[in-house]
Amino acid sequence: MDTASTILVGLFVVYAIVKLIGYLGRLGIKQISPRELDQKKGIMLLDVRTDREFRQGHIPGAAHVPLSEVGARVKKVKKDKELVVYCQSGSRSIWAIKRLMGMGYTHLYNLKGGYSAWKRIH
Repeated sequence: MDTASTILVGLFVVYAIVKLIGYLGRLGIKQISPRELDQKKGIMLLDVRTDREFRQGHIPGAAHVPLSEVGARVKKVKKDKELVVYCQSGSRSIWAIKRLMGMGYTHLYNLKGGYSAWKRIH
């Protein structure tokens, strides 16, 4: 195998590992699409993006708690409340959901595609 082929195979393996880790990280976390979210009533929205991202636009009615502050600032939310967590693309929200699960929250959803996906249909 020549050098270029070796590099391509290496890149493919790294890509596959990253995708697998992302998939495994979402196991056990319920996903909700932006269209499904539009049909839900009485659900709380939690935006875990940065202050700057939030100021640039957010889903109306969302509470803003940056990812780094989730553990400290979400304690006031009832643990049995349905909560949709979102970020820009749906990755950081997985980390927030894992943290919330560790704190005893049970009715959690990750917004598929994050704010970007929601914005595309609104």
